[in-house]
Amino acid sequence: MKRLILITSMMALGLMGVGCSKTNSNSANNSNVSATATGGGSVVNPIIVDPLVTNPGTDPNQYQYSSGFTTDFTPVSLQAMSKYVSIPGNLVALNSPQNIKININLAQSEAGRYGGSVTISYVDNGIQRSGTFSAGMGRNPTYKNMYDNNKLQADYNYWFTWENELVFTGFFEDSWGAITIALTPEVTSGGGNDAEPLNVTYKGSIYFKNWTAQKTTPYRHCWHIYNNGVGDCRSNVIQTKCGLNPGVEAGYTLLGTFTNVDIKKAFNMN
Repeated sequence: MKRLILITSMMALGLMGVGCSKTNSNSANNSNVSATATGGGSVVNPIIVDPLVTNPGTDPNQYQYSSGFTTDFTPVSLQAMSKYVSIPGNLVALNSPQNIKININLAQSEAGRYGGSVTISYVDNGIQRSGTFSAGMGRNPTYKNMYDNNKLQADYNYWFTWENELVFTGFFEDSWGAITIALTPEVTSGGGNDAEPLNVTYKGSIYFKNWTAQKTTPYRHCWHIYNNGVGDCRSNVIQTKCGLNPGVEAGYTLLGTFTNVDIKKAFNMN
């Protein structure tokens, strides 16, 4: 499905003047944390893009990326990769994964927030496998007695200034868990100004969190769920933009890193 994306002049959203909480990110005290973006560029020239991964053909393991940017992905260890694929019901043991890639395929929804998909693919035992994690392009539906009615589904996915660099962090999910992504410039250029992502390549990291059962809540992404259990993937660090990694207290594990990201392609910018 085609989605409407409003391109800004790289919408740097300002340094968040908040500190990281030292309490557990999934504690009741932090259940209603919501980051507020400041600054941002002017919105110009709406265009139509499709930020999602498509899968034409008959082989469900052969993904074709209609847009976005693909680069090599390096797991921190085979143990971390094995833990990542160890979800309930998956009886396929990881042997020797090869040709591991990450595809970043995002687009702006509104207010400088970015939805779309992040896909990690690899070949193991001669079979290509892919896991796609998504964040919606719209707003939460409104239900009585539910949190975050009408909030942007990609509410925490945006650019901000961190240590004088323009960086990006955000949440994405599938039915079995969640990931966070962090993007930082490989070479500092411009001191965190709006044009920085278009002038240099970026590097990044992926942290993951698996659930003990399949998520069954269809009404909210996991970062808008407050049950402290299955389907809850909140992290104060990612929500308040007081750092780049979600923190072990939020239940995440470092999966791997990647380099050489073309932001213009990864975020579907003209």
